Amino acid sequence: MNETIANTYNYRVVRQFSIMAVVWGVIGMLVGVLIAAQLIWPELDLGMQWLSYGRLRPLHTNAVIFAFGAAHYLPPLIM
Repeated sequence: MNETIANTYNYRVVRQFSIMAVVWGVIGMLVGVLIAAQLIWPELDLGMQWLSYGRLRPLHTNAVIFAFGAAHYLPPLIM
């Protein structure tokens, strides 16, 4: 009675995590480029408080570390 049961994986979840890793990576890095440009050209905040360097830097840091990092490293653990 050697019955082998084939393991099946749900690759849909892994694909969704991978896609969101790319999306959050692009968003976080674009915000990083914007705040880096604001260091050279401070007028890029367009006079809006919520586009200032001090408000966008935590967004960039959290998006890259937690959103991109977690979404990038979780799919291998799910498989």
